[in-house]
Amino acid sequence: MSMRVGLQMYTVRNMYNKDPLGTLEKVSDVGYKTVELVNHRANIDPGSGIGIPANKLKAKANELGIKILGVQVMPESESMVEEFYKQEDTVKSIIEYYGELGSSSISIPIDYFRTKDYLLERCSLYNKIGKVCNEFGMRLLYHNHYHDFQFLDGKVTMDLFLENTDPEYVGIELDTYWTMRGAYDPVEKIREYGKRIDVIHQKDFPLKYVQYLNAWAFLDQKKTMDSETFRSVMEPEYFIEIGDGIMKIQSIIDACNEFNVGYMLLEQDFSTLSEIDSIKRSLSNLKKMRDLTWD
Repeated sequence: MSMRVGLQMYTVRNMYNKDPLGTLEKVSDVGYKTVELVNHRANIDPGSGIGIPANKLKAKANELGIKILGVQVMPESESMVEEFYKQEDTVKSIIEYYGELGSSSISIPIDYFRTKDYLLERCSLYNKIGKVCNEFGMRLLYHNHYHDFQFLDGKVTMDLFLENTDPEYVGIELDTYWTMRGAYDPVEKIREYGKRIDVIHQKDFPLKYVQYLNAWAFLDQKKTMDSETFRSVMEPEYFIEIGDGIMKIQSIIDACNEFNVGYMLLEQDFSTLSEIDSIKRSLSNLKKMRDLTWD
């Protein structure tokens, strides 16, 4: 079966935070019938992040014919990430909420693996959370950025992560844009990681700023970083709608279909267009691609 297309709601976050149910309607009208939700306030509200009961959100999604694939969950500050996922009761509340919505995954958006010991500790924690997700019919996913392709004790951090997480409980939400900015070919990484990948996040990089593509041209690939350093090579103009940039989207689709990756989700961090015009543009370009399935 060909990979399906969906939307990560971070792409329309400004609209969604003001009018979540109305935004779901607009997203559905554009043509997206699969969404991954976003909760970056999980320390305040471990459910939707914006105070919506699960039954109300589920009813709206059902009315619109929208599948809620999963959610990206983190606390409101990256400084809280280290301790947040250790809070068993809170994490279980998140899993229960999204289990009620029929989600198939919970995604960790970011972590900073500053030492190998820290990475091993986090892998152990994520295996534990993944096992709880499994009990609710879900899977824990880790979403990469470019810094996950740093070298840690002489090995690529992402490779160490995969070696030390249980494939039964922990998968990857591979962001092809950030993989490319980490100086690796996303198609090669798709084939290398294979069935560990559950979901692809897709955006694009503009030709105009190609000199800034490789993050390691400006940072030390052997030196771990904090959030401030991470964001030093992340500018709004370095993002463009899918199909308008330099990424080989069709090759990514083809590689994903080799390994039965279930979904390609549009996740646009920034755009010069309005949020709705941006997702329309990407969808229009994706419609020109082959071997995608539209719900």
